Parts: sequence; structure tokens; C-alpha cells
Amino acid sequence: MNDFEILYRQHAAELLRFAWGLCGDRSTAEDLVSETFVRLLVRAPRIETRTALAYLLAVVRNTYLTGQRRRRREVPLDEDLPSPARDLCGDLDQQTRLETVLRALDDLSEGERAALLLRVDHNLSYEDIAAALAISIAAAKVRVHRARLRLASALDEQGR
Repeated sequence: MNDFEILYRQHAAELLRFAWGLCGDRSTAEDLVSETFVRLLVRAPRIETRTALAYLLAVVRNTYLTGQRRRRREVPLDEDLPSPARDLCGDLDQQTRLETVLRALDDLSEGERAALLLRVDHNLSYEDIAAALAISIAAAKVRVHRARLRLASALDEQGR
């Protein structure tokens, strides 16, 4: 196996989780991960194994942000179009709680959402979060803290 293949096998699943958390859509998340590895092949300098995950997560985030800037120019579909039927599985309380958390995540600023996902979902240290997001360690801690407070507040409101 070459170095690229090793990096892919080690980090592709984590990158997919992070991308999915950022964009909320699996198909888009898969595209982000694919684009990240293409960029790694085409442009990347030699990466040390210790810093590879933080580097790759930063590339995923930057790719996501570039796509967001492009999407601002898109026109939304007509509201009068019929929506597809939804298949509700499982316990409605758990489904409601999950929907509340996903809405609260979506309401977070991109910086807070990215910092929280890196900390909670990927167990990155605040130092690695700061490096991946190109911010100070103190700012990384503040973003994670604010994101957690906002999620807790949304769950409290839903419980009332």
C-alpha cells in the first residue's frame, strides 16, 4: 500500500462524518471527501502522519465553504412543488429530539458547528481544532463552549 491509500483507509470515514455534520447531506458529504482526496493527490505537500487528520479536516471544511459561496448564487425551487412522503421510523420522541438537535446544529454558525464536530465527533484536542480552523486555541474553546450552550438551550426549549 502507498501512503495515499493508507491515509484514505485511516481517515475517510472520519472525514465523511465531519463533512456530513457540516452540510447535513450524505451525498454532498461524500463529494466533499472525494474532492479532499483529489486535492491531496494533486496539490498536497508531504504530510506528516501526526498532522494528516487535522490537515484533511481543514481541506474538507475549506471545500465546504467554497461550495457554500457558490450556492449563494443558486435560486431555490418553487415552494408549490409537492414534497415527497416521509417515512418516519422508530420512536417519535427520539425522532423529535434528533430533529431538534439537527435544527440546532444547522442554526449554529459554521465556525461553531465545525469546532463542535471536531471536538465531539472526532475527539480532536483544542490545539488540533485551532490548527484545522486557523484560529487561536482560546477561540476554539469559546466556539465549542458556545455551540454546546446553544444545543442545550434548544433541547431545553423542546422539552417544555
